[in-house]
Amino acid sequence: MPDHDEREAQILHAATDVILRQGYDKTTMNDIAEEAGVSRGTVYLYFKGKEELFEALLYWEWRQYSQVWLEALESDPRGGTIGGFYRALFRAVGSRPLMASIMRRDRRVLGNYLRKPDNLVARIESGLTTLDLIKALQALGAVRQDLDPEVTAHLLETLSYGQLTIADFHSPDQFPPFPVVMEALASMLDRWLLPEDGGNSEAGKQVFRQMAVATKEQLEQMRRARGQAEDVKE
Repeated sequence: MPDHDEREAQILHAATDVILRQGYDKTTMNDIAEEAGVSRGTVYLYFKGKEELFEALLYWEWRQYSQVWLEALESDPRGGTIGGFYRALFRAVGSRPLMASIMRRDRRVLGNYLRKPDNLVARIESGLTTLDLIKALQALGAVRQDLDPEVTAHLLETLSYGQLTIADFHSPDQFPPFPVVMEALASMLDRWLLPEDGGNSEAGKQVFRQMAVATKEQLEQMRRARGQAEDVKE
């Protein structure tokens, strides 16, 4: 099993590189095999086709991203604040370019897969919403009670997607250093959202840990359901 997992990871790493470079639509199983340094037949031992491989890659990428995000959150003394949440989020996204493409639904990278009914990108993002998160943090005293949660959630999503898509409008050469922007954004969010007493950061961290667990469980359920559906087709 360890050898199997290592080879599968090798193929997924290669698929990530090729799809980021060429996009999903232009990528073939041959391309992935060549990038991985294995035969096309070896790739088919693990995956029945490009869509199955890509969906396995999506599961894998979300798990890897969640782990990086959670580690960044836990290492931050103020990780239980909204500022800490977004600091960890952008650090994780910044280290995983495919995740950035998934979050902004980059059509060059994800291509026609986004048109697929019930695609995994849409299903994964249908879990806990930003509105749910704000309400949970308000209930625990980690976010100001006087803020309208719907307006707050909308503004946070505007900031998040703006950060992810700004390179579509301006050259990255014009940007300040990413770590500086990340810290400034986190500080701005905390000044805006924290109660006067500083809020309950540990309670906030617990909410985020629960999010990580729920996301992992959701991914596993979706993976099993997809596998069962494929078995029925056969």
